[in-house]
Amino acid sequence: MTESIEQTVKWRRHEVEEKIGLDQFKNNQLWTENFYFVIVSDVQFGYIKPPSERDSKDWKIEMDKAIFAIDKINNLSPRPQFLVVCGDLVNEMPCNEAGLNELQINDFKKVFSNLHPSIPLICVCGNHDIGDIPDENSINKYRDHFGQDYFSFWCGGVLFLVLNSQYYKNSRNVEKFAAEQDQWLTEILSKHEGQRIIVFQHIPWFLSKTEEEIKKKSIEKNISHKMLEKLCKAGVSHVFSG
Repeated sequence: MTESIEQTVKWRRHEVEEKIGLDQFKNNQLWTENFYFVIVSDVQFGYIKPPSERDSKDWKIEMDKAIFAIDKINNLSPRPQFLVVCGDLVNEMPCNEAGLNELQINDFKKVFSNLHPSIPLICVCGNHDIGDIPDENSINKYRDHFGQDYFSFWCGGVLFLVLNSQYYKNSRNVEKFAAEQDQWLTEILSKHEGQRIIVFQHIPWFLSKTEEEIKKKSIEKNISHKMLEKLCKAGVSHVFSG
């Protein structure tokens, strides 16, 4: 079912310096015409089967659903400027000792390499991709597979920011990485304050209201209030989460 990544997939990793290495995103800071993009989330290869069966190394249902979606996206006209997977690319966390995480990542890459070459794939880091309590090893493993876990790019006069929301959820073992993202975000928001800015992240700042108490699937309100104020001050118009 799963061959080596090198044999099956030509993969482009994300870079952090306001681009992702794709020609269509270079010199693209001016709006010229309307465009659209597609967002999917939690493709999570390995999730659908009940927990008692998840060691079976069989996530064909998830793969077939992703293949179906990719075929529909490829046949859109005009095609979208890019496709965003807003976190939880796979289900098995990197701490799994059975190697399921690697197998699921390989199949994710194999399936999504069928996306039309004109549609860049933007991967957002989710908690299942680095663990609920990420550490240096899980972050570096993600970066080895997918490139930078936070980055920015321009498209059609809009600055898109991709954040690793797990740094705001639980950064106790990765405080250095979290501080680096925060410094990067502060600098880029200051530099482009007032321009069109959109954010992608996995975990939302809140589920239904900003004053809600901390929930498993959102970020603690003191942190979310601070970050929402920061994003609003810079003129961020939309935050998409998965």
